[in-house]
This record gives sequence, C-alpha cells and structure tokens, in this order.
Amino acid sequence: MIRSLVLVSALAFVTGCGDNGGGPFDYSNPKPGGKLRLVTSKTKPTAENEVVLDLVVGDQPLTGYSVGFNLPLGHGLVRLVDFVPGTALDPGTSPRAAQAIQPRTGPLADTLVTALSQKATGPGAIATDTTLAPGSILYTIRLQKASNAFEGVVFDGAADDFHLPSGGMRDRGGTTVVEPSEVAIGKLEMRQ
Repeated sequence: MIRSLVLVSALAFVTGCGDNGGGPFDYSNPKPGGKLRLVTSKTKPTAENEVVLDLVVGDQPLTGYSVGFNLPLGHGLVRLVDFVPGTALDPGTSPRAAQAIQPRTGPLADTLVTALSQKATGPGAIATDTTLAPGSILYTIRLQKASNAFEGVVFDGAADDFHLPSGGMRDRGGTTVVEPSEVAIGKLEMRQ
C-alpha cells in the first residue's frame, strides 16, 4: 500500500512539474535525416506560452558561409519573440549579419524568415567558409503563442505536401551546399 502511494505521488509530481512539454505547444522533432534540422532546443522557454527551437547541423559535417529558411506558419498562431545566432557561424558585430522577421503583410506574410551569414567585411568579418561539426547550433528561435490564437497546426514539415519555399546553406561563393528539401522540419501544433 505504501509503495502504491509513493508511486502515485511521484507520478503526480512528474506530471505537474512542467519539464515534460507543458504549455500550449507540442513540437515533434523531424524524422532522422536532413543536412540541417530544426529541433527542440535545450534552452528552456522564458514563459509558459513559448517554444524554443534550434537549427542544427545534421549527422554529417558541413562547410558553408550562410544559412536560413522561409518557413510558412499558420495564420495568426504565433509570433517571433527572439532570434539568437549560435557560435558555429559568426555573424560579426555592429551590425550583425543575422536577422529573423515574421512579416504580417506582403508576399512573405505568415512566414518566418531567418538568415545568418558570416560577415564579409567590417567588424568581425570572416572571409572563408567554416566547417561545421554535426549537431552544431546555427541559431535559436523563440516563438510565442499569439494572444488570440486557437488550436491548430503552426507548421508540419512531416506532411506529404510540405514544401519549404526557400532555405538551406550556401558557401562563400554562393554555391548551394544544402537545398531546401534537405532541411528537416518537424511539426509544431498549438493546443488549448
């Protein structure tokens, strides 16, 4: 009887502790594969209504200079609240060669647009390609539930009809190293 009570108490604690995917988001990492992968970050969200994702190098090393993607999002479900370059590709300083935006209107409306490049000239410039180890974090994005959002699929990289319109990696000369089809994206859903 005491063992049963201890087990029930332990399960109640684990269920309520918030370290197991609480909040409004459910992100499923992509299936194995992909030269670049959008995965759940080890960085904890700063609020309960946020999800943190990392763009990382897949299982094989890559050599490149710039990286990014245009990821279509479900209308009005999330908003971008932070974009932090990793240390693998140095965007330099003042100004950094890194940006993420989420346009509300125009041809890129409802799209998360991210870009990171080593800086060609100026403070912190790196004039050559960089070899990136598997698992290297290229950048981290933090998304927050929009204030009036309902349940829904924010994006689904596992869907048969999913198409990343633009994305991947290029080298210093502009040659494509990773095609959009080689960027593995998981599924982000919002629940109530």
